[in-house]
Amino acid sequence: MVDLPMVAPMRIKPHGSDTIRHVATLKDASEILIDWPHARRGPFYQAARETVEAAMNGDESASQAQEVFTALCDHAGVVVG
Repeated sequence: MVDLPMVAPMRIKPHGSDTIRHVATLKDASEILIDWPHARRGPFYQAARETVEAAMNGDESASQAQEVFTALCDHAGVVVG
């Protein structure tokens, strides 16, 4: 697996946390997804998880992975400024 930089780093505040996390690489995004609350995992989560993992394996582009991850975070309301 390759750790690729995000095209545009982002900051998120995960559900139930007071900590703001900086997401600058696909590995950062993958770690966020691993920690994602089970009760909040649905189709957006599944698409993000699969696309981020595929990009880390070289089967998908980093920009596509970021687009899907950003859509999940926007949908969940966890993006910070």
